[in-house]
Amino acid sequence: MRDLSLLTWSEVMDINKRKSLVFIVIAPIEEHGTHLPLSTDIIEGEYWSKGAMCVLERRLGIDCFYLPTFPVAAASVNEFYGSIHFPMKTVCDVTFAVLESICFMGFWNIIVIASHADPQHQIAVEKAVRKINKRHGLCAIAPMGQIFMGVSSEKSGKLKTMEKEHGSDFHAGWIETSSFLDIDPRYVRVGYRELADSVITEKDMISRKRQLAAMGKYGYIGAPRFSSAELGKDLNDDCIAAICDAAEKFFNRDGYQKYWHYSLYNILPLHLGFLPIAGRVHRKKVTG
Repeated sequence: MRDLSLLTWSEVMDINKRKSLVFIVIAPIEEHGTHLPLSTDIIEGEYWSKGAMCVLERRLGIDCFYLPTFPVAAASVNEFYGSIHFPMKTVCDVTFAVLESICFMGFWNIIVIASHADPQHQIAVEKAVRKINKRHGLCAIAPMGQIFMGVSSEKSGKLKTMEKEHGSDFHAGWIETSSFLDIDPRYVRVGYRELADSVITEKDMISRKRQLAAMGKYGYIGAPRFSSAELGKDLNDDCIAAICDAAEKFFNRDGYQKYWHYSLYNILPLHLGFLPIAGRVHRKKVTG
């Protein structure tokens, strides 16, 4: 795998575009409690992408390329300290501009890794992907929305048990903390095992106010105390395998359809963020 941004324009021109995959990570700088870094989603997206690229190059005999992460994302909750979010329209426009630039370089197989599960972000990215494919022919796919929804998952027995018993784990809880304990435990701050559980239902996740209430003063929703590197390895391996499956099927243009459209895309209220007033980012100034 190679960083496309470190090549010269003439080197990019010489790439066999039909035998290449390009990975683009689009994820936020966003608070993840007092125990995980602001770049949590970025680090996860890069880790999953590079893990998938290693497998795909061996399996398919192709070349994989990637770009530096674009730290642009939308979110339903913006007020928490440390987060940098953008309107859905901005995310869509930036994603489209990046994709069109890559298309104009001649690449046909672009995998967008939107490693931030918020429906607003997934919808904004998918809207850009739909637009680019309509304008330039089938050239890009954003599979993470469906991967986050559990499509093509081969979870271990322990993961299934955890999800059954502690499924309301939406942000910086045992899922993301475990992922980081596997990626690099140095990223995880001490004290996460002493954090109290923050529980909210899927229905209440629709409400920005209820999300903020559940996040409290710490900024997480879930149960970090159940985290482990073992769970993290299972989670990361599962995600990498799903990305590989989506990318390989898309490269072969066969069987990729289950990753093609985000399940929540057609819920119209989730598109309100594209409107100027409804889509305004709720930033909160901290003084002193």
